[in-house]
Amino acid sequence: MIQLEEETILTMAWLMIASAIVVFAALRFGLTAGYGRYTNTARLGISPRLAWFIQEAPSFFIPFYYLFNGTSNSGHYLTRVFLLHYFNRVFIFPLKIRSTTVSPLYIMLSAIFFCCYNGFMQGYWNAFYQPEEGALTARHYIGSLLFFYGMYINHKADRILFNLRAPGETGYKIPEGWLYEHISCPNYFGEIVEWTGYAIMAWNLPALAFAIFTASNIGPRAISHHAWYKEKFPEYPPHRKALIPFLL
Repeated sequence: MIQLEEETILTMAWLMIASAIVVFAALRFGLTAGYGRYTNTARLGISPRLAWFIQEAPSFFIPFYYLFNGTSNSGHYLTRVFLLHYFNRVFIFPLKIRSTTVSPLYIMLSAIFFCCYNGFMQGYWNAFYQPEEGALTARHYIGSLLFFYGMYINHKADRILFNLRAPGETGYKIPEGWLYEHISCPNYFGEIVEWTGYAIMAWNLPALAFAIFTASNIGPRAISHHAWYKEKFPEYPPHRKALIPFLL
């Protein structure tokens, strides 16, 4: 196997951070990613379940390959944590999707590119360049707590959304209960907390780049969802924020 230089992976991370700035600006001040409730059904698309599996799969299988390569035990631990998230995203989450709105092909292809890029960057760095760390520190405990708490928030919020629709039912409803009493998108809030925790655990540039990109991508989408709810439902709770309880 030809091993890439450490500087190559760091350059990939910096490019992800730069693209995060562009994505945030585009989504916050102009564009809305055209999938889900914003899908243009006139565009070529495929089943949302199939699309989700295909686009997310590289984020599982590429790091999984590097789990059996490389020399960093600390990195292998991080990869297992990473795979825990994407096992749900690839093999469980698509089966729960009840929406019948097609996923646009261009959205799926762009997601495949990102998941290949990030899956390789995280898996390769963890396999070959993550420094070995002996004793656990406060940073590891804090990062782990945030990661698993964020995962819990993300899963529970998704479950509430899925249960809003009976099998075969279409349309949108106002989510209620738990964190939905305070913010419109606790699922996105949980995912941002999750990858922030991962970045703290890992303490490396690729993990930080992924956390920044995640917030830059789904943060503006949460704000768009919040505005959409208020426009569609005149009775939408006025005290509810978009993404961060009591703040934003």
